Amino acid sequence: MATPPSTAASRLDAALDQAADEQVVVNAAAGRRTVALARVLGAARVVPEALLDVGVERVASAAPERRSSVAHRALVAEVACMLGVSEHVAAGWLADADVLASKATATLEALCAGSITYQHAAKLADAVGDLPPSVAGQVERAVLGRAPGMTAARFGVLARAARDRLHPVPAEVRHQAAALKAGVWVDDGSDGMSWLTAHLPTPVARAAYDRLHRTATRAKTTGDPRGVGQLRAATLTALLLDEDHTRNEADPPGRETDPASPPGTPPGSAPGTAPGSGPPGLPDPSTAPTCAPLPDPLATLARTVRPAVHVTVPITTLTGTGESPGLLDGTIPVDAETARHLVARAPTLRRLLTDPVTGALLTVDRRSYVVPADLRAFLTQRDLTCRFPGCRIPARRCDLDHTTAWEHGGTTDSTNLAALCRRHHTLKHESRWTVEHLAGPDRAGVLAWTSPRGRTYLTTPGSADHTLGDLDEWASEADHLVLQPAPTIDPTDAALPPEQTADPVAVRDDGDPPF
Repeated sequence: MATPPSTAASRLDAALDQAADEQVVVNAAAGRRTVALARVLGAARVVPEALLDVGVERVASAAPERRSSVAHRALVAEVACMLGVSEHVAAGWLADADVLASKATATLEALCAGSITYQHAAKLADAVGDLPPSVAGQVERAVLGRAPGMTAARFGVLARAARDRLHPVPAEVRHQAAALKAGVWVDDGSDGMSWLTAHLPTPVARAAYDRLHRTATRAKTTGDPRGVGQLRAATLTALLLDEDHTRNEADPPGRETDPASPPGTPPGSAPGTAPGSGPPGLPDPSTAPTCAPLPDPLATLARTVRPAVHVTVPITTLTGTGESPGLLDGTIPVDAETARHLVARAPTLRRLLTDPVTGALLTVDRRSYVVPADLRAFLTQRDLTCRFPGCRIPARRCDLDHTTAWEHGGTTDSTNLAALCRRHHTLKHESRWTVEHLAGPDRAGVLAWTSPRGRTYLTTPGSADHTLGDLDEWASEADHLVLQPAPTIDPTDAALPPEQTADPVAVRDDGDPPF
């Protein structure tokens, strides 16, 4: 006998409620673990000899900094083995525990109460780790209350914005120090795949990604069957390994020569061996395909794409009368000097009016179905990302959706339009998810999403993450502060809560917009 729909729906609601309750338990458990690790750190700092073999001469005679480093490495290894995680993960947990217990105790208490996830707490710890305790507390007070209503990724953006507003070290100085850590790494994965990671200045990284993405989308529109992610990877490979630019001019096209072999040695052959003399059962190396990639049309296409970055800069910064940072893609702060440099090279400029006190974008009104260019630019800058809860697809790659359909009386203005990626645009039209714009001057651009089972989630415009006018007074106070070493954690620190206190999902293109 089939289960009645009403009973199945009730079971679904009960299971969702249970999952939410269990998440609170998981959060609280992560908080208790963090408290325990903070105590572990405090105890280890009091008795580092418990981790060192002081009977070894080079240890006994080592400088204090060296002894401390070895002791910490030993502790990380101990925690990793004890908890069954990698040393990289263990080191991160210990670092988070250090910051949360010494500079962000309210965040640690919220984690122990289960009201935020460990990912939220880690984002806050990352943002305030290099700040003096007093400034770290100001950042925490400014952003922590908004954590339960947003994803950890978006909360991280908010925390970084507050950090940059309050950091006592000028942005230009911090950027110069960070630029010294630029690099490229390769990490092997499974099934013949690896990760190639580059740590670059933000404008460079954004421009490079923009070229890869726009090349991929152009190739997709010409009928290439590969996914956009595959095409981005293929474009990167084509640009880095394009045979026309990497082959030795003396080598014939399509052939790659071992630099240690005499001229004329076929690829894959040892010096002095003749074609066809390879091991039995293997292809003749003189006729086997080479490792050098054939010329890839993606490389040619990519060179026709002019990379673009979108920077928003206060007029006072442009005129030199202020040093407020600019924002790349509306979310990533860049120092004033870099922002001015980017604007000086920009082919086009667009003026956006903002509230002089809060920094919030001001609205405009349109009464036609088609969204005009200036309104589109306004909404892209207001929303920054897809407005579905938790989605981080940039608004410039989203559809602009009429919340109330035009044919049902909806208007084409900022009170009825929002950026939705194709996936969530389709979800809005083809599932029981519903959305409405909230009314009121203090709710401009706020959307209320209702799930198929009746739960409501609010999303604010992405630009609201940077509307932190109440930080201005704190920022002026931070100018007079200097960085100080973090205090040593006392394993019996009364500020710690008591012991009993309770890789990215790919987004597919779902086809044409569901208008």
